[in-house]
This record gives sequence, C-alpha cells and structure tokens, in this order.
Amino acid sequence: MSYSPALTYFLDRLQGFSTNIFRLETQNNDTATANKILRFSLPSNALLNMRSFALHFNAKTTAASAGARLPAKIDTLIERVEVTAGGVQLSQGLNYYNVLRHAKDALLGSKTNSVCGHPEIVRTKSYVDGLGFVDAADENPAVLSSTNGERYPSTMKQAQFIIDHWEGFIGTCEPKILDAAILPDIVISIYLADNSVLTSSHGVGLAAAATSGSFIKDGAGGATYELNNIHATIESIGLADAVYDNMVSAMIAQKGYLEIPFKQYVSYSNTHSGSTRFTAATQSLDRIWFAFRASTFATQGAPHRVKGFKTEGAFTSTGAITGANLDAAGNATASRSVEQDIGISEYNGLLDTNKEKYIGPFYEFVEPAASATTVKQTYQLQLNGAYYPQFPMTAEEMYCIAKNSTLGQYNENLMSLQQYKAHYFVGCARLNMPESEFSRTLSGLDTRSVSLQGYLNTTNITANSNLVIFCEMTSTLRVGAGRMLEIIV
Repeated sequence: MSYSPALTYFLDRLQGFSTNIFRLETQNNDTATANKILRFSLPSNALLNMRSFALHFNAKTTAASAGARLPAKIDTLIERVEVTAGGVQLSQGLNYYNVLRHAKDALLGSKTNSVCGHPEIVRTKSYVDGLGFVDAADENPAVLSSTNGERYPSTMKQAQFIIDHWEGFIGTCEPKILDAAILPDIVISIYLADNSVLTSSHGVGLAAAATSGSFIKDGAGGATYELNNIHATIESIGLADAVYDNMVSAMIAQKGYLEIPFKQYVSYSNTHSGSTRFTAATQSLDRIWFAFRASTFATQGAPHRVKGFKTEGAFTSTGAITGANLDAAGNATASRSVEQDIGISEYNGLLDTNKEKYIGPFYEFVEPAASATTVKQTYQLQLNGAYYPQFPMTAEEMYCIAKNSTLGQYNENLMSLQQYKAHYFVGCARLNMPESEFSRTLSGLDTRSVSLQGYLNTTNITANSNLVIFCEMTSTLRVGAGRMLEIIV
C-alpha cells in the first residue's frame, strides 16, 4: 500500500557535496566588436551545472552622434552559439540565434534578467545608470556607486551586463549536471551579431516619427557596439566519494554508452511570396517556429514604438495640471521639453500600457500585409504532403495553436491582438507529445529515412516579407568508453 507524498515523511540525504563558481576567461581577448567570436574552455574533470553558465561583459555603442541604443534583451548581440568537445561539434548552433530568442519570448514570456539583461530600449534616461541623453547621444552605460546610487564619472568603470539564459545544448542538455570527466575538453564559441541589431535615432523627443528630434525618427545610422571586460562563470560541483563515478562507469559498461539529449535548431531565412520551402532530417522533429519581418529589417534605423504604449501628447505645464493643456484629440497644445514630455497611452493604460515600450526593426515580427482589405491572410504548414493544421489558419487561430504547441512552457504574455499582429507575430506547430521534454522522451517526427520536405503556405498576402523558420529538434549525444562520442541528430 502506498500513500500520497503529501502524507509521507521522508528526507533524502547527500553527504560530501560541495559547490563553487569558476570564472572563465576568453581564449582570445577581452574586447570584441560586431561579427567577432568569443571562445571559452569549460573546466575538465568536473561536474558542471550547465544551466549556470553565464556570459559577463560591458557593452557600449561607439559611433559618434548616431543616437545609438543597445537593443532590448542584451542577448540580441549574439548571432550563434556553438559547443564542441575535443574538436567534435556537439551543437553546431544556428544562425539568427537572437531572432529565435525574441520569437520564443514573444510567446513564452521574457527570460531576460531585468537587473543585468537590458530588457528594454531606453530613450531619455537609462534605467542602468540613471544617465540622461541629449539628441544624437549614444548609449554608454556607467556603473553605479554602491554608496549613494549615483553613477561614477564616465572615465571610470562601465556597467556590466549578463546573459544567463541559453537555447540549445547549454540550456537543454539532460542531465543539466554534466560530467565533464567523460568528455574531451568542452569549448563554447559565441558568435557576435552584426551592427544591424542596434538602432539609430534622430533625437530623444516623444513625438511622431516625422517630427524633428523624435526618438522614433531614423538617425544618421552607422551605430556600432563594443564589448569589453568579457568573461564567463559556471558552477562546478564536487562529491566526496567515488560512488557517482562508479555508477557512470557501470552504466557505460552495461549499455556501451550514455545518452545525453539536448535541443538543437536549424534556421531558414527567405523572402516569402506565397510558399517557402524548408527541410529537416532528424530523429525527433519537435516543433516548427516561424516569424515574419519587414523586408528592411537589416537596415539600421530608429526603434518602433509598440502600439498601445505611450505616444506623443502630454500635460506640459510645470504648474497645476488642467485640461487646457490638451486639445480635443488629447495632444499637447503647448511646446514640450524632454522632462515635461509625459505622454499618453493609446489604450488608456489598459494591459499595463501606461509606459513607453520600443522594439528594434531587426527583431520586430509583423503580420504580412493583406492583398486586399476584404480578405484575411491565412497560414498553413505542409509536411511531406500532410497539412498542419488541416485548414488554413487565420492569425487568431495561429496564436491559439501556438499556445497549445508550447504547452508546459507557455506563460500568458500581456499583449493585445493588435500588438501581436504588429510586433510579435510568431507561429509555432508542435509535432511531439505534450511536455515530453520533461520526461526525456523522444516522440517527435522521425525524418531520417525520408527527409522532411516542408512548406509554409500563405494566401492573401503581399510579397517581400522576410520569413524566418526554425526547426526545433531533439538530438542525442552518446558517450562511450574512452571518451568516444557519437551525435545523433
């Protein structure tokens, strides 16, 4: 007879456990610019908590008078992450890693560290260091004093940013405590993104895009970024006896190898005009993600204001606030200064919109325009001749299916339908058993014998939108005696 754990008294005890954090330096240097590669060697002969791996760096924009801003979510600066062991590629990474991060966050909620992850684009005053901006000033965060919260002089240290959430092998390998003793030396290579992920603004004013000095009017362009003081950290675990080592050796001797499953992604990017083809050959195709961007996504320009959030129009009097300061449309009737420019929410503050919010063109996902005002756009996947779903879906149906496809990971993202279609238009189709990742179960579509020929078909849309497709797969790393490695994609 057994009872519920809620009624059972029990306690597991693990003796001889120890833990510590190691700082890892780059193999090349501690300063990097766009399109450079950062490499880190992980400790060997140690139990490593792969989820604890974090990248630390200072970041600044370096172009003069470009009105440059760092992107929302500091991991937007990463283009690709690769993991190798003894020169063998465990995870090749994917191009558009930063786009995948934004696409998943659009549906699953942000995973960005709010303290050190630069979660939002700043306009007139930075939440990092409290520094105010003037027109055409570039972002160069400074560190705050620990005594009074004031920032140090600009000649001193910069504020440090941290990336501590990862897709791919680092963030999904199971078990997450990886025994590095059974593997050759592990190297993590991080490829930095192009300067097009930055934005460039004409000014700092909260006004219409056509207004001189507006933050959402394109600046001079040419913004660049630079990272320095680059290093990484990871947690290492120690056990007092050889019980764990003996258990691992026994498992290898019994089965011939250990299996370490992890998520891997393949990306496709193309100009979409009705139908876009993609392929995948894998033991378990779990999900297909897709997102549309404007064809000019890679042109460096001003950030876009997210619909519903604060826009121009404000009380401007430094004295008592009266209705005379606004016209019938709710716009300011007197000249504004930067500090007085409060702004109003299009949604009157509903859905937590009583604030400003901006998004960069590089990672803004927009529903393609309809070919006519009397029709609705539809979307449908075709996988080796089979349709998913069995009907062409509208944007609303696509969101519902995407929500079901991320079951177990989905967090309700506070956004309106207008915001979804204008800024966060991401679709997802699940092909594996719900929540199978939590039980280390391979249940996705096996396309190794017959490579998947997939298409995303659309109707009633205009051409020239950029389409990015991500195939989410579960790969397996097999580790045998003598550190022999085998990758099953």
